[in-house]
Amino acid sequence: MTESEGEGVELTPAQRSVVTSARDDKLLVPAQAGAGKTTTLIRRIEHLMTAEGTAASEILIWTFSRAAAQVLRTRAGRSVVAGRRVRAQTFDSWASSLLLEAGYRPEDLSGFGFDRRIELATAAIEDGVVEETERGAPAHVIIDEVQDLVGPRREMVESFLDRFPDMGFTVVGDSAQSIYGFQVSDPQARAEEAGLFFRWLRATFGDELREVVLAENFRARTVEARCALPCGESLQRLSDILQADLEAVAALVRDIHSRLAEVASFGRLDTPFAQDSLRDFAGTTAILCRDNAQVLLMSEKLGQLDVPHRVQRSPRSGVVPAWVAGLITATGAVALGRERFEQLLTELEMPANIDIDETWRSLRTVAAGARNQLDLEALRRAAAEGRLPDELSTLPSHQTLVSTVHRAKGLEFDRVLIAGFDATARRRIGEPDTLAEARLLYVAMTRPRDDLYRVECPDTWTLRKGEHLPTPVGRWYVGGRERWKRVGVEGIETDVCHEVPAGVREPETDPVAAQKYLLDSVRPGSTVVLRRLHDLPSSPTETPPYGIFHADTPIGEVSKKFRQDLWRLLKRSAGFRVKQWPYLITGLKIDCVETVAGSTAVTERHGLGGRGVWLAPRLGGLGRFDWTHAERVPEGQDIL
Repeated sequence: MTESEGEGVELTPAQRSVVTSARDDKLLVPAQAGAGKTTTLIRRIEHLMTAEGTAASEILIWTFSRAAAQVLRTRAGRSVVAGRRVRAQTFDSWASSLLLEAGYRPEDLSGFGFDRRIELATAAIEDGVVEETERGAPAHVIIDEVQDLVGPRREMVESFLDRFPDMGFTVVGDSAQSIYGFQVSDPQARAEEAGLFFRWLRATFGDELREVVLAENFRARTVEARCALPCGESLQRLSDILQADLEAVAALVRDIHSRLAEVASFGRLDTPFAQDSLRDFAGTTAILCRDNAQVLLMSEKLGQLDVPHRVQRSPRSGVVPAWVAGLITATGAVALGRERFEQLLTELEMPANIDIDETWRSLRTVAAGARNQLDLEALRRAAAEGRLPDELSTLPSHQTLVSTVHRAKGLEFDRVLIAGFDATARRRIGEPDTLAEARLLYVAMTRPRDDLYRVECPDTWTLRKGEHLPTPVGRWYVGGRERWKRVGVEGIETDVCHEVPAGVREPETDPVAAQKYLLDSVRPGSTVVLRRLHDLPSSPTETPPYGIFHADTPIGEVSKKFRQDLWRLLKRSAGFRVKQWPYLITGLKIDCVETVAGSTAVTERHGLGGRGVWLAPRLGGLGRFDWTHAERVPEGQDIL
């Protein structure tokens, strides 16, 4: 059995103990890597609803990723019909929903960072807002991956459990896989965060709390895939101790690094054998890196070698898929019935293996119309406000994934290649983060079902964090040996202008043709070029505009945020005046084509209908600067 297999398997005694507990029970379930956690939780939901008489609306599930929420909701629906209506949300999504019910407007929330929303949600919990919502307080809450509850999210969950002392809960986690402590800036506080929520649960609920350990591994099917599992118990024990013995920590770190050193090498990526293996492998492959700098360079390398892949984005990085715009604009009707909805889906470019029943239900959670219809204007508003359900806003899976270890947490793959954990990357023994390093490597080494390899990682010495610049920028950039050198910049999700459709402003083109081109010709992984359109910035703190070109075809313009970030990146010091800008930025990739919602007047005026939705590219990867024509755009702008 693996966590991705069906629910018809026989449970272990420990799993059965969790599944069949009463709904008022308070359970702490330490679950080691690959221990069948997801299957256990699905069967737990089924038991709560069928044997305990708990309504779907009375069950709340918190997860860290949209993908995990989707898996739990979908599989719960297969297990018991009403399970499709169970609330499974990320912590951040739930916090935003609570704040909307508390009276905040979507435009208010857009001005807050994720941590600030969590803090406001915590205050709302303590003020009794949960009890006043339509669903009220849940009868049972299931919380996944609790070892990574740190800082504001841990405090929110603690406030929630404190607020409802009679509520049952099933809390699942593994302190050996606690890898999000880096979100706490203070080193001492960061070290203390590991295992802190576990200690709080035990101290707060005492004898009421029942612990059931899931220790049997169902994921790893080979000796190689099991090589790090013996480290799990020691990691768990040391992570649960507030002041772990440094000698024991050092020995454990040496042990897990020695196990990695014994793993077979995948070979150099620039060899035909390695490339063919990545392209032709029938299963799923993950290339797991230590940080985003390594991910950016690894993805760039694979792109140069024409190896198809996808970069795993942040769990907070949701998109409104392109087919939503197609659905909204396909008809002049204000609402759709189920039959017409299914007909339209067959005419749109949809993800493979989409579940039409699940999609219909998910859309109606934010856009339910009268007489079991789908309200298209409500759907447009949900898209504009970022309220699309988590299961609809995740990017499709890909056979080859490049990811940080953090973003691959909770996932499993047939084959895993580990990059960037060689001996030179080890942290000094005795530092507070040493145990965190061991946990990170343990998580990476326990992702595969079958094959585990080491792979060489590109040298990241040229990549710098923009937050350390004189005028900080929240993205990576490519530097050089000289501190002032600027060679390239990371593309992120906010880099494309969403104010108007492509072609309405510069670079000028037919907006209708641009939308058709985005739909028909632009695919994830395609390379784009940013080209400076002229030499006149809109303000003293931004660059001139850049057009986005795909195969010489304009598909959009960069956002104001990109122009401001680029200006800040080019500003070498507080007194430096930015007078030159790259003419071209090459190498950026299409992450996806997404739906954007905006002005209905704009779309109607430019032949795109009166719905106020259109398509736009989302960018990612590393862009490299071309300083030719840095001072002045050449006549004709035809140099690409």
